[in-house]
Amino acid sequence: MKENLVHHLNNYIKLSKEHTELLIKNTEVKNYKTSDFFLESGDKCDQIAFLINGVFRFCFFDNKGNEVTSYFMKEHDFVCNITSFFEFSVSSGSIQAETNCEVVQFSRASWDLFCDTIPEWESSFQKIINETLINKINFQRSLLNLNAKESYLKFLKTHPSILQRVPLNHIASFLGITPFSLSRIRKSTSTL
Repeated sequence: MKENLVHHLNNYIKLSKEHTELLIKNTEVKNYKTSDFFLESGDKCDQIAFLINGVFRFCFFDNKGNEVTSYFMKEHDFVCNITSFFEFSVSSGSIQAETNCEVVQFSRASWDLFCDTIPEWESSFQKIINETLINKINFQRSLLNLNAKESYLKFLKTHPSILQRVPLNHIASFLGITPFSLSRIRKSTSTL
């Protein structure tokens, strides 16, 4: 499992044998069951995980008390509340397992060790964060002028592996439509 993290990171940074061993020694494989929390709202994020198998979602409650799904994380994504982790602040939302998940996880202490020991660790991670944010923003921006059906079809095309594994009400929340509308749209598009 840890080799998956090393392989992914090698797309951004060339890890020496010693740095690879350091990474493997200072990370742990962890499993989360469906509905387990990686991070709860109000807590500080002090872990980063690389998702091997499964789906997590970031969610929060709006000012009307409705739970809103802000985004999903799937295989080969990093799981973390970046703002909470880097600003040492409490998280405004929760990260919850949508499926059984397997991750390679490391602590803030390990992060600091990697920053001190592995050249270009921070700059490489910044590239990963930037890519993730740009992809998220571009996808959300692409939905702005779409109706509910078009938004669903775009989600289906962009995230087909997520659609089959998460509750429909979470997808509806992410797309900003009601579960009833989503159910109706799915029925009307199943024959396409």
